[in-house]
Amino acid sequence: MQQRRLVRTKTRAVVVDYVLEELFEGRLKSGDRIDLDEVCEALGVSRLPVREAIVMLERDGIVSTKYHRGVYVEPFDAESIMDDFEIMGVLSGIALRRLTDKRDSETIAALQRLVDELRSADPEDGERVFELVQQIITLEHRAGGSRRLRAELRSYQGFLPQAFRVGAGRNHADTVRAHDLVVRAIAEGDGEQAARHRLEDFRDAGERVVRELERRGVLSGA
Repeated sequence: MQQRRLVRTKTRAVVVDYVLEELFEGRLKSGDRIDLDEVCEALGVSRLPVREAIVMLERDGIVSTKYHRGVYVEPFDAESIMDDFEIMGVLSGIALRRLTDKRDSETIAALQRLVDELRSADPEDGERVFELVQQIITLEHRAGGSRRLRAELRSYQGFLPQAFRVGAGRNHADTVRAHDLVVRAIAEGDGEQAARHRLEDFRDAGERVVRELERRGVLSGA
């Protein structure tokens, strides 16, 4: 088995990414047992970061550990994925409301610049578009979220990139519009509207991901 080159600084995050990629690509399915030794070999890492990653994945309901039996993939179905996006949208909306209340002109200006960069980005450069979207969302969460809220949102850092890449077929103009609507609402002092736009955007993203995973035959019950 060929070892993968580690590209992230936290080894457990690499393991989380690996397991999620296996899920989204259909190489792991609901009910499958995860061979931890195989994961160690595939990534060229020790057991410690693999165990740490399993704890994180179990916390997020992706896997479960059965005593004396091993680690198994929990149901990976449309309802669970839509719940993930719904929860992320609601939590993100809380951060947006608080950011709006702060009336932080520097943060708003920085968000407007990022949206302008997103608008000017080459639609064919998916990595750059995704990077800008991540920067926008991260700035909103850092500026508007409490310590506890940021921690909850960070728990989706492994899931979110994989999921959005799966459902990345959205028109570039629609991506720009979604983030522009949120930032405009923040600038206008309408936190409720910003939160509504974000929830709608995340629901739409969840539906696109589900459709693609159903097309691949990855989801349980599909």
